[in-house]
Amino acid sequence: MHGALFSVLLSVVFLPVSVCASELGFKGNLLDRPCQIDPSSAVQDVTFMDTATHLYHAWPGKSYEEKFQIKLANCHATTMGKVVRLTFKGAEEKGLPGYLQVSGVNSGKLGIGIIDTDGSSLLKLNQVHNGGQGSKVEKDSVTLNFKAFVQATSEAITNKAVQPGVYNSVATFELLYN
Repeated sequence: MHGALFSVLLSVVFLPVSVCASELGFKGNLLDRPCQIDPSSAVQDVTFMDTATHLYHAWPGKSYEEKFQIKLANCHATTMGKVVRLTFKGAEEKGLPGYLQVSGVNSGKLGIGIIDTDGSSLLKLNQVHNGGQGSKVEKDSVTLNFKAFVQATSEAITNKAVQPGVYNSVATFELLYN
């Protein structure tokens, strides 16, 4: 009897154990995005009409203004009542502080200026729109209306230095919510 009990105990102790391991992954995404940038505003080109160089050889040495918008959509309910502050960033034209630098033959002679949401004030690079106040988020979408123009530097106007040719510039914008 002891022998049978001993062999039963041994068979229980030495039973083959099968262990199977598998990975279990956890993923998530934490967002602090009160509003989404509307796809039409994410990447856009502001194209100026062709203008004659003589426009930049006399004061004020400025082109017409071209309108553009930055649209914010799907603003989260917790964003209502907060203020969004937009700031444009980019390479600054040394001869026109606050203006975007252009590339091409007129680099150092022309800059791109941005008109703030009030429709008349210059919004310099690295400054918050709406006179530094930003805009209150009051519904699920916000449209910020701006204008841009081409401006000759005072030196380029005096020396009639602006030449025919293609120019371009790139700006980014940053959104902060408070």
